[in-house]
Amino acid sequence: MISPERLRAYRFFASLTNQQLTDIATIGEEKSFPTGSIIFKEHTTANNLMLLLEGGVELFYSGSGAGFTADAPVCSIVPGGIFGVSSLIKPYQYTSSARATKPVKVVDINGVMLREISERNQALGRVLMNNVAAAVLARLH
Repeated sequence: MISPERLRAYRFFASLTNQQLTDIATIGEEKSFPTGSIIFKEHTTANNLMLLLEGGVELFYSGSGAGFTADAPVCSIVPGGIFGVSSLIKPYQYTSSARATKPVKVVDINGVMLREISERNQALGRVLMNNVAAAVLARLH
């Protein structure tokens, strides 16, 4: 578990109520990854939504499939950004891979449990999906 106040400091979570933050904080934990680590791979089950606390993460296409370029960059995630949003969107498979470009510290939020909480609390689910959409659209710009 992490502190709900730790989440509140970040834009993605800032509009949530105290109870919603507490619910999410109970299923989150801090994790670290050294430079060069593959945090997750595309086309695998998306189990985790992550908030980058420190370091840098590159999302990239690994090159699997006909016509794909190996290690094609998608975007970079900076501290305060989220990644692993596929954990909230069916079919719950990562659409890209994630690699630590520096030593990384994240809040790792269990995607399955977050979806369950969002189903019970539909107001929370709406806010999370709006925030996910905003984050994805910002990456496209």
